[in-house]
Amino acid sequence: MIRFVLRRIAAAFFTTVAAVVATFVMLRIAPGDPIAVLLGDMASDEEIAAARQSYGLDLPIWQQMLIYLQKAALLDFGQSISQGVPVAELVLSRFPSTLMLAGVTMVLVLAVAIPVGILGAVRRGKALDHTTATASFVALSLPEFWVGIMLILVFARYLRWLPSGGAESVAALVLPVLTLALPLVAVNLRLMTTETGNVLRAPYITMTRARGIPFPRILRRHVLRNALIPVLTVGGIQFGHLLGGAAIVETVFNWPGVGQLLIRSIGLRDYPVVQGCLILMTTAVIVINMLVDFAYRAIDPRFRAG
Repeated sequence: MIRFVLRRIAAAFFTTVAAVVATFVMLRIAPGDPIAVLLGDMASDEEIAAARQSYGLDLPIWQQMLIYLQKAALLDFGQSISQGVPVAELVLSRFPSTLMLAGVTMVLVLAVAIPVGILGAVRRGKALDHTTATASFVALSLPEFWVGIMLILVFARYLRWLPSGGAESVAALVLPVLTLALPLVAVNLRLMTTETGNVLRAPYITMTRARGIPFPRILRRHVLRNALIPVLTVGGIQFGHLLGGAAIVETVFNWPGVGQLLIRSIGLRDYPVVQGCLILMTTAVIVINMLVDFAYRAIDPRFRAG
């Protein structure tokens, strides 16, 4: 087990370094000059050259990358070009908001998808199964930005039950969480229904029921544990997506998270902040996938045997 953990940690480390290098190179070859955006059209050539030199943008790209990697090893990701504050401080100040949004969303997704998915498998072919299948198809067909705008119009503007954006109260979480959770519930619900149905049809479940063991106990001790493994895989990927891909929803609801900061920084060509956001998101996804691997071995002894 210790060797497995060390191998996964080493793989996560090298993957993170590769992601940092790829992010740095792609941003440097992208069109647009952040110094020109910062100083405006009225700046002279001398002012632009001095600013590029102060930010190290006049050096060859390989020298810029080496300097950046040396500083990144000390958790120094430079300063924001547009705001003049340390990137690490700026990005980490936004991360708790994104983490809270993603965490509440995943709790809601699993709290709905797991029990409803099990009920749909137990009542295969009945009204509940058909209803959940239809609702899942509709939920997956709706784009997130459109769902968010519709929720704002209904619950914030017309009914005035909830705030339309911001993070000033707990109520401000409701609409962005619902927007993010809707397609994820649909995916996990259908996956849970399918996997639970497959486990229920397995021969060892038939033998267990023939022994007279109560059905709720079979569901709890045998079915749920085996059906959860694929859901755990997808859930880990989805949680990483929420940490790194909720930028549109955060922008629609003016949620002060890393995604919103990333979108604004891209518009300003603020390379250091964009790099900091992408590195944080990538690292979060890598760590989550590593934790999912560890959870596999805790849930299913076959992974430990392998």
